[in-house]
Amino acid sequence: MKRIAYIEDDPDMVELVSMILEKHGYQVDGFTESREIMPRLESVKPELILLDLMMPHVDGLELYEEIRSRDGMEETPVVIISAMKRAVTEIERQGTMKVEACLVKPFTIVELLDTVKRIIGRA
Repeated sequence: MKRIAYIEDDPDMVELVSMILEKHGYQVDGFTESREIMPRLESVKPELILLDLMMPHVDGLELYEEIRSRDGMEETPVVIISAMKRAVTEIERQGTMKVEACLVKPFTIVELLDTVKRIIGRA
């Protein structure tokens, strides 16, 4: 079973996305608390990370940089998720972050599943 980590401060969003992905055979570890997340994230060893940009206590961009700096996680695929279309557009335009995809909230179930399947394949 393919393992996905979803880092998002909105517990309802984590529950919804987890439910959708788990229904399609993926294992999802939801993280709503962004502080001290790296040790927990490293222990999970996800095959894909879904990362919200706007969270309290830690900036999603800073967390992305920390993920990329960790041994064993530097190549883990990351999908940026944000309600801020402008931020997502800027990331895609600049190409400064090595992300596999960006999803703008609200996204559809089809967009989510197509993105996950394209990056890590079917569960």
